Amino acid sequence: MKKNVVITIFDVESEAFQAFNELRTKIAGPGYSAPEASLIRNKGGNIDVLDGYSTDTTAGDGTAMGMVVGSLIGILGGPIGVILGAGVGAYAGSASDADKAVDAVNAVAVVSSKLFEGETAIVALVEEDEPAFDAVFAAYKTTAIRYDAEDVAKEAEELRRLEEQVSEDVANEIKAQRKAEREEKAKKDFEEYEESVNRTMTQASPI
Repeated sequence: MKKNVVITIFDVESEAFQAFNELRTKIAGPGYSAPEASLIRNKGGNIDVLDGYSTDTTAGDGTAMGMVVGSLIGILGGPIGVILGAGVGAYAGSASDADKAVDAVNAVAVVSSKLFEGETAIVALVEEDEPAFDAVFAAYKTTAIRYDAEDVAKEAEELRRLEEQVSEDVANEIKAQRKAEREEKAKKDFEEYEESVNRTMTQASPI
């Protein structure tokens, strides 16, 4: 069986809730198991986690997947997800667009750019005989995108490190800006003080 992260975007939000509840009550079936999944929605450009579950965080072959779905969603909701996706929900369109040219881009960029305002998706860690997991949501109108779970885990870790670096760079930039502002203020205060002293001395000088 292959381990994938399957991102399923629903055309109808209520159906996503129903499908998620069905998945949680039957996390394993013919040709698949889904030990970790989250229900997410793009609300105002932010990724909201509406529900989720996790029963296992380690792949069967001993490869640590480490909450891969949670890691992916954490990146999606952060600044890197926005940057890679050119802004979550920035484009107009529908879930059906998600199957176009997705093979050449990473999972974070795809979800960021394809999960439009108000749309809902289920992100699941799945072990399956491809595409067995698709049968779980066969009754609903959806678009499914698959990525190798190990690749997603590595991607999330790399992006997490990048996000830390970006945060550090931003913090350093803010510190430098505040330092420059303090120095500018000190210079201005000194010039005003110097001008005041000169004015006082001028007024005190005999005619």
